[in-house]
Amino acid sequence: MAPSGLKAVVGEKILSGVIRSVKKYGEWKVLIMDHPSMHILSSCCKMSGILTEGITIVEDINKRRDHIPSLEAIFLLSPTEKLVHALISVFHGTPTFTYKAAHIFFTDTCPEPLFTELSCSHLAKVMKMLKEIHFAFLPYKAQVFSLDVPHSTYNLYCPFRAGKRSWHLGSSGPANCYTVCHSAGVPGHPLPQRSRRHSPVGPCSPGPTFKADTPSLSEGSEKTYSQLLIVDRAADPVSPLLHELTFQAMAYDLLDIKQDTYRYETTRLSEAQEKAMLLDEDDDLWVELWHMHIADVSKRVTELLKTFCESKSLTTDKDNIKDLYHILKKMLQYQKELNKYSTYLHLADDCMKHFKGYVEKLCGVEQDLAMGSDAEGEKIKDAMKLIPVLLDAVVPPYDKIWVLLLYILLRNGVSEENLAKLIQYASVQAYSSFIWNLGQLGGTVTNPGDSGT
Repeated sequence: MAPSGLKAVVGEKILSGVIRSVKKYGEWKVLIMDHPSMHILSSCCKMSGILTEGITIVEDINKRRDHIPSLEAIFLLSPTEKLVHALISVFHGTPTFTYKAAHIFFTDTCPEPLFTELSCSHLAKVMKMLKEIHFAFLPYKAQVFSLDVPHSTYNLYCPFRAGKRSWHLGSSGPANCYTVCHSAGVPGHPLPQRSRRHSPVGPCSPGPTFKADTPSLSEGSEKTYSQLLIVDRAADPVSPLLHELTFQAMAYDLLDIKQDTYRYETTRLSEAQEKAMLLDEDDDLWVELWHMHIADVSKRVTELLKTFCESKSLTTDKDNIKDLYHILKKMLQYQKELNKYSTYLHLADDCMKHFKGYVEKLCGVEQDLAMGSDAEGEKIKDAMKLIPVLLDAVVPPYDKIWVLLLYILLRNGVSEENLAKLIQYASVQAYSSFIWNLGQLGGTVTNPGDSGT
């Protein structure tokens, strides 16, 4: 069965298209990567799975490494000038090269000048494979990916970077998005590919874009080809400003979850113990729950726990969840299942504790501003609806700013005088630049004709 989801597809591409493609029975190899490739690998593959494919060690090309001239090396790298030079230096200046041979895989199209440098270097003597595999993106979930460009928002929207905006838009973003579609199996034209087996590297003439490599790209009348539509946050600036009440969104918004790990304390034998659970797609229960409304989560977990107990013929006279929980607790063979169910019940309870504070009141105001009317259908005509939130010292500054932005979007801008008053009420003068930055997304911050108070 073919893998589904970006993580599974890219993981299989690494195993089959890279490691297994050069694997020989009884031979061990070294896998050397850069930071982006390491992120991709750790997101899609387990280290145990890599080691069973004949990889004896995984190393970072940016760090000092031991000489292992008896082993061949697989290089999985981004085709940047710095990394290509680091690659060349691995096979330069010593009587015996660091590794016996090199199998090189680039995650993106390698520029022509760098190909020329490779073909003219000492590396060409021991190069057995040179191939572009095109997955220059980070699969975060089955249907979520990142281009892993930390400063892209600043470069694309900051007015001081306007001169280089076109360069950032045209450099790698569209091409990398195209590789996402190709990896996901979206119908369209095949990616261009250059492969060089054995040394020396022959002449090659890659074009600067996919269109240059494949002149027929995107041509023809085939209706089966898909179109990739890319929009920015300006298409919907409201959604990120709302507190969502689905399980995953609420947990990440209200709790201190870092690196997808939920940590909490439990009491056992009068001693506090810290527990941790990874929230990822490998957990089928988490996948089932994460888009559920928080009000339905505890009920669903309880139902699943009862079903599990019934499948194990574990019933009691009272047949309530507390009884079942205590029975399972005494049966060591079911501790893994018990811990999973109890963790999600604890997570849901933790979310509700935070919600019952100021968030519950805040959600009502946010919904009214987003819809433009309250629960009775009466239109929001002025700022009186949000004044209590802005004056509430319990509400954090960021949440006050989101409410202010929702009101500004509803009014299509407010007068500078009213904006100054609202910022003063909220005591967020130190964060006022956040509000003005809405203009960088095409939003209207000030409107001289606004009469709202």
